Amino acid sequence: MGEDSSGNMLYGNLRQFLTTVDELRDVGLQKYVNLPRIVVIGTQSAGKSSVLESIIGLNVLPRHSGVCTRRPLELRLVHMDEREHTVKDAWAQFADNPKKFTNLEEVTAEILRLTDQVAGRNKGIVDDPITMTLHATVCPDLTVIDLPGITRVPLKDSEQGDDIEQVTKAMTMRYIQDPRTICLAVMAANQDLSTSDALQLARQVDPKGIRTIGVLTKIDIMDRGTDAMKALRGDEIPLRLGYVGVKNRSQADIDAGMQVQQALDAEDKWFAEHARYSKLPPGHTGTRSLVDKLTVVMYHHIKSFLPQICREIQDKKTTVAMRLSELGDGVPVDDFDRVQLMWTMVTDYCEMFRNTIRGKFDRRLQMYTGTEDVVHGGSQIRNIFSDLMWELDQNDCLSGMSDDEMNAAIRLHEGDSLPGFPSMDTFEFLMLPHLRKIEVPCMQCLDHVASTVEQLTQRIAHAVFRRFPKMAQQVIALSKVILDREAEATRSIVQHLVEAETGYLFTNDEDFLVHHGGMESIFKEGNKSVAKAKAKAPGGKAPPPAAEGDGLFEQDDAKPDKGYLQSAQEGISSAYTSVSTKLVGAPPPPSKKKPVYAAQFVNEIRNRLNSYFKVVVRNVRDGVPKAIGWFLVRSMMSKIQFELYTALNKPDGMADLLGEPAHIVEERKQLAGQRDTLGKAYDVLQRDPVMVNQLSFALENIDLDDEALAAPAPQPKAARGSTSFKMTPQAPTTQAAPKVASRPAAPVTAPATVGKAAAKTRSLFEDEGPVGGPL
Repeated sequence: MGEDSSGNMLYGNLRQFLTTVDELRDVGLQKYVNLPRIVVIGTQSAGKSSVLESIIGLNVLPRHSGVCTRRPLELRLVHMDEREHTVKDAWAQFADNPKKFTNLEEVTAEILRLTDQVAGRNKGIVDDPITMTLHATVCPDLTVIDLPGITRVPLKDSEQGDDIEQVTKAMTMRYIQDPRTICLAVMAANQDLSTSDALQLARQVDPKGIRTIGVLTKIDIMDRGTDAMKALRGDEIPLRLGYVGVKNRSQADIDAGMQVQQALDAEDKWFAEHARYSKLPPGHTGTRSLVDKLTVVMYHHIKSFLPQICREIQDKKTTVAMRLSELGDGVPVDDFDRVQLMWTMVTDYCEMFRNTIRGKFDRRLQMYTGTEDVVHGGSQIRNIFSDLMWELDQNDCLSGMSDDEMNAAIRLHEGDSLPGFPSMDTFEFLMLPHLRKIEVPCMQCLDHVASTVEQLTQRIAHAVFRRFPKMAQQVIALSKVILDREAEATRSIVQHLVEAETGYLFTNDEDFLVHHGGMESIFKEGNKSVAKAKAKAPGGKAPPPAAEGDGLFEQDDAKPDKGYLQSAQEGISSAYTSVSTKLVGAPPPPSKKKPVYAAQFVNEIRNRLNSYFKVVVRNVRDGVPKAIGWFLVRSMMSKIQFELYTALNKPDGMADLLGEPAHIVEERKQLAGQRDTLGKAYDVLQRDPVMVNQLSFALENIDLDDEALAAPAPQPKAARGSTSFKMTPQAPTTQAAPKVASRPAAPVTAPATVGKAAAKTRSLFEDEGPVGGPL
């Protein structure tokens, strides 16, 4: 009595779960979320259809030699209460066909008709499933998919191509690669299991064998002296869910009119009287044991995955809603609404442009471009400004010029006046070649900033106006016109600024005026030199004064102090030599009677030139970025919105600009359908309060095995006691979901096949742990 009560409770819960999953399939959820199912796989003529027919318990499937299944057949088996119905009350119904078939021969004929309608009459195989729901008292509550058998060689004079083996294997892989699918691998017991195509394909997607059940057919026609004991015990190729041996009807039994129930009774008797198979533990032989195993496995499988499916539905609903929000509604028809739409997008575009340059956080920017593709135009512009003439600011401009070359330059511009009074021409002659280096980096800086702003406008425009490519191109073109105009005006300003810095030599820089504004630094340098010479002289006495000259001059034959000399660079030296030669001809050979300027004086001139050049570079590094930032960047930010709105606000061209491409319209249509399907699926899960409570509890306490339950879109493991997901009622959508016909909640009783094998199977799974997940 206790076993019957537990069996009825198990089948009652299974029926509830299966009804929920089948209704989820009815609303089309399988297009977006994988649902638990049992798939029958095997080679051609391995006995798949016979096994499935034995599970059903009725003669409803086409049976003949050769290829029987040419289209996948999804069988939704519904067990009817034996207290209210008889075997003759069985009836079937096909998808997209409201007719209720009560004659089982008509069911077989309808399957053949639907197969020929799509796959043709010439043995063709097509991956277009037939969905049939069968209600009977002898069938269990299961949903099983029968696939066409793996065919190695195409039949003669058929529509099967030479690649029929690849086609059938690829079809099988598409169905079983989903981790939520249980593989029912059917193979002949009189063949080597290691060469079984069904097991090989199952091991590819389920290497640990945690969701594969092996079924050994033709066990009664094995060679004498051989048996399938090792295979049934899992000694050869182990499977977590084990193997079951079955004895199907032979073709002679079918021709003799043996019914399925008679064949099941004969099967039980054969295994019970067999000398070796009768000694196996319960659950290893017989179709009824297979049904018990499938029932328990499917129950725990759905129970394990249903919380994940609920969570996946919620996540997909959120994702679809966000994408639909990005795409927006369809294009309005009214002119006022069109202008309003255009103005909204232009405003978003301009505000995002301004916020990006100023570095402000803008949620719309993340919504349009995504968190991984956020642009930061302001930081890019700042980096360009920071790099302006950085190398020139770090080096001395006259580091490559020797003292002799500077002496030559000073003498070159003395003219016929009194020696010892260098002219301003000398300063300009030495400084202007270096000041001319400033113009090119300034113009490059302007071009780089303009290019950065242009790229920024393009990226934001493509993001904001992605629905309307023509408007996006128009906005990009108008932005380019505004940018080019402001860049040209800024170029003139920068050029004038550079010309002022390079053409007029003047400074109020305090450091320059203090350190280089008088002759004090020259005398300090001279005193230091005398003190050093006195310290090095014997007896500490100062060396005698020079025979000729004064503090500004030295004799030509006097060797200059090497400490004041620096290595000459070939480029600068040749340039100055070339200029001097063109102006005064080749310099005469040095004469001992001609004075040269003292090293202290030459060094001071060098320091003044270097110091002034740094002042100019500093002024330009400050002034040019300010000019570009104000006259180009800020001007662009302030003018772009008004000019775009003025240029685009033309009623005659608005319809063309707001024309959506076909792929956007199609994407919105598909997303709307997906949103409706997910909403219907949510309603199915919300319909039963008991189911809601069970799912909420499971989601709070489930402890998933990540490897066994590797779903297509894995979710983080919910902590025990967390409240990350609640099945709360949802506000009704604007479009009411069509009602899905739910099956009557009649008292559920277990089929007559439930016995000790089912109890043994349940205890086996509960002891060993999860089957593809927690049990």
